[in-house]
Amino acid sequence: MKSKILGILIALLFAAGYVTLNYPVLGTLYNQIREGKVMDSYDHAVYTMDKEKRKKYWEEAEEYNAMLVRENPQLSDAFSQEAKKSDSAYSHVLDMEDSGVMGALEIPKISLYLPIYHGTSQEVLEKGIGHLEGTSIPIGGKNTHAVLTGHRGLPSAELFSNLDQLERNDEFYIHILGKTLAYKVFQVETVKPEDTGHLTIAKGQDRVTLVTCTPYGINTHRLLVHARRVKYVAESTGSQKNTLWKWLLKQKTLLISTGVLVLLIIYSLVRSRQRRRQKRRKHKKKSGSKKRK
Repeated sequence: MKSKILGILIALLFAAGYVTLNYPVLGTLYNQIREGKVMDSYDHAVYTMDKEKRKKYWEEAEEYNAMLVRENPQLSDAFSQEAKKSDSAYSHVLDMEDSGVMGALEIPKISLYLPIYHGTSQEVLEKGIGHLEGTSIPIGGKNTHAVLTGHRGLPSAELFSNLDQLERNDEFYIHILGKTLAYKVFQVETVKPEDTGHLTIAKGQDRVTLVTCTPYGINTHRLLVHARRVKYVAESTGSQKNTLWKWLLKQKTLLISTGVLVLLIIYSLVRSRQRRRQKRRKHKKKSGSKKRK
């Protein structure tokens, strides 16, 4: 009985250690699976939508972007803690399922594939990529500059934690309304939170800027990854599921600790089986000796 209790305690300790060691990875995995379901729902809505309705959504987004060029709204820091009132017109642009999802961002270099949500509220930034209100809807076109934001260092989701790995000429993709837009990085810079001049529309250009906090864990500045639209090559992108597998294969701590855990489980099962066999043999020997008497 004591050996069983000891075995259970050891197993619980190993399980607790495994979860503690891999909590950030497991949290990110759960978040990516959850957001993958969100993207499945979005993709289904786009796939089953008739062409006229899809065209209408696209035209509404173009009208909104044209309005931004005329009005040139004042931008604010995406990570400001100040309460922000969202414009109702903005909230309804490309919001097909009332889910707040307008598309998806794919960054192959860091194995990221996540939905893009309207706004930069704390609720949005804890689960996916936010779109900074006042910047262009990410459908491309001249005189557009979409700004997409994400947190770093969250225990429950990786998000933009590895954004600093992006360099000049790296590409990322925006999947929106059944289309894929490709962007190539041309500049990476660090600015103060209030310095939003780098996020305004550049005349005649089609840009997307990815924004996160820096330095990691201190968050006093903003890391900006600027990219320009380039020709899309279909073979260069993947699906959310493929991206998730690629991301998993990079998680060495998870893979090694899972391997060790599996080996320990196999070892314990083999040992348990051997003990049962030994007990049966002993029991048979005892039974045989009693019969002889």
